[in-house]
Amino acid sequence: MKEMLAHLELLRVQIAECERLQQTAKSQLKRDVYARVLSRYKAIARELEQAIACLPDFRPARRPQRQDEEK
Repeated sequence: MKEMLAHLELLRVQIAECERLQQTAKSQLKRDVYARVLSRYKAIARELEQAIACLPDFRPARRPQRQDEEK
């Protein structure tokens, strides 16, 4: 499970970096590419979170809420 949690954290870092790159991209083509990559990374992260939640002895740690996820 440690490997899965480490990979999930890596995905979250990659998602944040893609979001930053998407926002700073000067061309629409690059923004579109980063949007597609973001969509895939987020889908993989959700699947990994679901798989981890199904593991025995898993107690989810409270994940800090990002500013853009607030109400």
